[in-house]
Amino acid sequence: MLKIILRLKVFDRQSLLSGRIITFLLATLLITIGIQGVLHADTSQLLFEAKDIKDVGSLAVKLQDTRAVISQYIAAQLSVETQQLLEKYDGISRPSPDLQKALIANLNRLLQAGSLYDAQGFTDIEFSEQTKRFLRQNPESGEALVRLNRFLLADAYPHELASLGEKHTSENSKEIEKCRENLRQLNLARENYRADTNEDVEWLSGLVPKYVDEKVLLCPADVTNGKPGVLTEAASDPGLPCSYLYEIRPSEKMGQRFLLEAEGDMLAVVRCEHHLLNLSVSGKIYRNGPQRVVYNNSTVKMTQSVPIQTELSGDLPPEVRQQMEKDLLKNGPKVASTTILKVSPSDNNLHEQLKEQFGEAFLESQEGQSLLKQLEFASPTSTAPAALAHLLDKPMPDIMLTDFLGKSVKLETFRGKFILLHIFSINSDAYGPKLRQLEKRLENYDASVLQAIGISPSDSDAVKAIEAFKDKHQLSIPIWIDKNDQIRTLLKRETSESDKELVTLILNPELVVKDVSVDLDPESVSRKLEKLIASKK
Repeated sequence: MLKIILRLKVFDRQSLLSGRIITFLLATLLITIGIQGVLHADTSQLLFEAKDIKDVGSLAVKLQDTRAVISQYIAAQLSVETQQLLEKYDGISRPSPDLQKALIANLNRLLQAGSLYDAQGFTDIEFSEQTKRFLRQNPESGEALVRLNRFLLADAYPHELASLGEKHTSENSKEIEKCRENLRQLNLARENYRADTNEDVEWLSGLVPKYVDEKVLLCPADVTNGKPGVLTEAASDPGLPCSYLYEIRPSEKMGQRFLLEAEGDMLAVVRCEHHLLNLSVSGKIYRNGPQRVVYNNSTVKMTQSVPIQTELSGDLPPEVRQQMEKDLLKNGPKVASTTILKVSPSDNNLHEQLKEQFGEAFLESQEGQSLLKQLEFASPTSTAPAALAHLLDKPMPDIMLTDFLGKSVKLETFRGKFILLHIFSINSDAYGPKLRQLEKRLENYDASVLQAIGISPSDSDAVKAIEAFKDKHQLSIPIWIDKNDQIRTLLKRETSESDKELVTLILNPELVVKDVSVDLDPESVSRKLEKLIASKK
């Protein structure tokens, strides 16, 4: 365009028409350049820079962990070269400059390549209010889409990627790096100990002084200098002051053995609760995060229904127990191929399975109780208490209830939707926060797909009590009143029992009970709902 303008100036300077054309073309050129510049400026300031990568090592480790749904989704969109660099990263040393540059370049490409949001890919990710707002707007291009993608990535990796507007500082970077170095040394010390003894150390203090200096047991941010129970959650090292939570201490060994099969090399062995740093069984260091439960909690819940294998005999003689402890975590995430016991956590008779294989004495021990508790969390299918198992896979009876205004209501009204039915007494505040937490988790579901309802037994002041209960806990779900104790009859519960518990039923669109649980676990219920709804599509 600029060449055309210059030619017009040279060949027809006296022409008024040409002058007008020149003016028009110049204006058009300036506007075009201006618009492009503004667009470039608006989007470029939304892209990741080196300072926005808060923990590149942890990001690389999590992207390697493609059993996490979000990491599988994101890693698949990285370039082949970046995927190769990720494969080479050992998960514990400083990431190479090439890997850092590649990750930044790939993330910025994803920001601008189209909408990143995918309901399945972002399963289990808790979105910020900003992200929810942009998701409702559903931008298809431009600055708004780049912003949404940036928010999505920051929600997926909050400890690794800075969100827009987040002021990320490196004030504690020296402390964090020192803590990382401690974990590196502890990992090396554990490897050397196992090489010498053919077993794992019972406590981290057992590595001192032969394998590591006792100063390594103290996190630089621990002002208590390893005071028992402060950062170690009543799992204090009996030998020396220690700031780190040791996940394979004697009381936890058996549970960790079972978890190892489900979680593999991401299973945490040592945790810094101050910096939220974890050292995994394979020697990788990563930060806590929302992608998988294993990243967050000291007591890890298995999220897959998998066979549980061990080499223990049914009677569990002392020599066998001793051998099992020696073999524990010996080969990292690899497990023995010999199978003498197989337990299915999806079955409802876990206690009887374990009793048959391990013996009554084992189940009464601390290890046995810990193992049973962890296995009860392992199944994504229903773990209905035996007293309520009669409800499963049965149509919900046509019960007449009363709504907030005193009008008669029926569940039949919501046939065609999944129904989340909470049965509890509004006279108890114990479950209000859990109901609120679950409601926030499910607020993105379309009302045509899912309906949540509360049911409370009759009370003379039920209307006022419902208003007060909903206001106090900021709940939006309707709460219906059961005037004739039909629900108690259905649950086969005594009044004293039902007034002290919250029973949650999941009904499918045909009003068949697909899941029953007691004492609401928002995370567990939301997972079950996601699976049931996905299977119906």
